[in-house]
Amino acid sequence: MRQALFVDRDGTIIHDPGYLSRVEQISFFPDVLKKLALIKKQGLLLFIITNQSGIGRGYFTEDQLREIHEALCAMMIDAGVSVDAIKYCPHAPAENCPHRKPSPNMVLDLAAKFDVDLKKSFFVGDKLSDVQTGKNAGCKTVLITHGKELIDLIETNKFWVEADINTDTPEQAFQWVLDQVSVDDKKETAL
Repeated sequence: MRQALFVDRDGTIIHDPGYLSRVEQISFFPDVLKKLALIKKQGLLLFIITNQSGIGRGYFTEDQLREIHEALCAMMIDAGVSVDAIKYCPHAPAENCPHRKPSPNMVLDLAAKFDVDLKKSFFVGDKLSDVQTGKNAGCKTVLITHGKELIDLIETNKFWVEADINTDTPEQAFQWVLDQVSVDDKKETAL
């Protein structure tokens, strides 16, 4: 079985402009691509898991989203980072889609398709719903707070779930994942 890194998109690997609908809005956080390239070199699969309710709300189309994801992946490949798959839920929250985060269904679908060991895998995101998704799937979880107080995140998300670790920045989050993978490698070598 393979080890994987599941990441949210907006607010995790790229800045969140609010309902990103144009390629020119893509802006990566500092050093995220460098960290992801190092993680990929460790042999982890990389998956992007994202709710895109802007489609269900009529703000943009699935064709626009496809164009954004193609450009995003091209930019990542140029930086030495290949994305193994992107899964998204296009539905608005009121539609009660069984795939919308915090449901683990998008993660579970990819885990089955790519033979992923979820207990050895990670989910990184900037919302408590991302942490809940990772927990629901059985992954180790990282919450990126962007310097916000946890109480502010709870009020925004209406529920609380504790991540394995909280970090202020995406760079710190991906460094933690890298450190965990290195520790696991050392454990396996020692056996």
